[in-house]
Amino acid sequence: MNCSHFAPAVNITLKKTIRYNGKEYSSLAELPPEIRSAYEKALHEVPAKMNFVFNGERFADEVAMPPGVRKLCDDIMGVIENNGEVTIPNKTVEPWLSKKEIAIVGVFAGGVIGLALARLILG
Repeated sequence: MNCSHFAPAVNITLKKTIRYNGKEYSSLAELPPEIRSAYEKALHEVPAKMNFVFNGERFADEVAMPPGVRKLCDDIMGVIENNGEVTIPNKTVEPWLSKKEIAIVGVFAGGVIGLALARLILG
């Protein structure tokens, strides 16, 4: 089933750039050991500076975003933080009949079948 007929496709680009002394690194693996330790130390001491770009519009922080864009950003970050796993709420479906009602229906059906068989046998 192709779900793209029902909703527009979403294109998400998440960029992470680490800048140190004028040089850019695209991942932690690219950092030399001494720069990596400085980076990890800075993460614990100084808040990270982030820019948000949504449909070409740049926002300085989440507070500057309109509520709908902020909600979408929060939802996307939630998926990313869960390693791409999306949890869909589990809706419990109520059974049509309770166990007691099923037992009553069973007894009634058994009685009807018993009467039908007795009538066939007795003529």
